[in-house]
Amino acid sequence: MRLFERLTAHQLKEDSCCQGVTLTQCHTILEIEELGQATTVEISKRLGLDKSTLSRTIDGLVNIGLVERSPNPSDRRFTILSLTEHGQHVADQINRSNDDYFGQVFKHVEIDRYDEVIDNFERLVLAMRDHQDSLKETTSYQPIIEKEKAR
Repeated sequence: MRLFERLTAHQLKEDSCCQGVTLTQCHTILEIEELGQATTVEISKRLGLDKSTLSRTIDGLVNIGLVERSPNPSDRRFTILSLTEHGQHVADQINRSNDDYFGQVFKHVEIDRYDEVIDNFERLVLAMRDHQDSLKETTSYQPIIEKEKAR
C-alpha cells in the first residue's frame, strides 16, 4: 500500500499530469468539469476544502482564465463556476494524460484480470471515501488536501 501511495503521489505531482496547475487547482478543474457548473459550496464539499482555501484556488483559476464566475440566477448570494474554453482544454489534457498513464499501467495487467482489478480498485476507493467521511465527524478532522498543503 505504501508503494501504491508513493507511485500515485509521484504521478499526481508530475507536470504532465496536472498541465502546469497545482494539484488543488487540478482537482478543482476536474470537479467543475464533472459537474458542468458548480457553486463553491459544492466544490468545497466534494474536495474537503475550507472556504478560504477554495476561494484562493478559484481566484487563481479565474485569474489565469481557466474558470469563470457568473451570477446564480436563482440565488444571487452564490456564483456559478464553470470552465472557460481554455479551462475545458486543460481538463481534457489532464484527463488524456491520466488515461494514457493508466493505459500504460494496464499493459502490465493480464487482460483476463482487468475486471477484477477494476472491481477491487473501486472497492478500495469506496472504503477510502467512507473512511474520510467518518473522519469529518470528529473534531480533529483536517481534509487530506489541507494536510498536503501544510507540508
